[in-house]
Amino acid sequence: MIVFHLVLVALALAGCGGVAKQSATAEAKTAAGAQGTDGADQPPKTADPARLNEQVGRVAGELSELQNAVAKLIVSSRQQEDQLTYLRRRLEELESLNRNRLPAAPSGFAPSPPSGFAPSAPAAAPPPLASATTMLPADLYRAGVEKLQAKNLDAAILSFNDLIVTYPDNSLRESAQFLMADIFYTQKDFRGALAEFESLIAAVPRGEKVPDALVKIGLCQKDLGDTERAKRTWERVVRDYPASVAARQARVLLRN
Repeated sequence: MIVFHLVLVALALAGCGGVAKQSATAEAKTAAGAQGTDGADQPPKTADPARLNEQVGRVAGELSELQNAVAKLIVSSRQQEDQLTYLRRRLEELESLNRNRLPAAPSGFAPSPPSGFAPSAPAAAPPPLASATTMLPADLYRAGVEKLQAKNLDAAILSFNDLIVTYPDNSLRESAQFLMADIFYTQKDFRGALAEFESLIAAVPRGEKVPDALVKIGLCQKDLGDTERAKRTWERVVRDYPASVAARQARVLLRN
């Protein structure tokens, strides 16, 4: 009987221990679940690297566009300065030529000065216009050709003009003046082109470029509306230089 009671007590104690164990396990799971859903231990969110790369690329592109715009403005400013310098120099040349071409007053017809007026000393003649360049003729010609090939026409005109003014007797003067006149013709400045081609022939009447210059002179005359003079000019090319390439061109122009 005592043994039976001891067995019952043991069974009761074992049951209570199992219930307590199950309860502790359930509480541990509940606590773990609560900790997992709390979110305090989750890693922080990081920025999107693709979006950052896109923003950096956009800023770099805008900076490159601004740099290109500034470079274009600088080049345009330099070209305008070069063109203004050339126009001033050209104006001074024309004024000097006009002063030299003024006819002198006929002898015996000069007006007498008013009484009591003391004539002043005659004004000194203006010095000849000279270029400020220190470059050699070959360097000037090379620079002009390079600028012409780069379509920088105004800068090419400046280089060729410096060669013509500074070295009028140099062998490269003829080619330089022909190219400069041809630039004027390309720019549809037919009067300027005509003046340069005629100046070339006057300076180098036996030059190699004379037949081609005459053909160009005829084209300038035609574009200026003087068709009859243009025909006479081309007829001169055929007559004086019959075997030249310019003569073949002149014949075609005469037929047309």
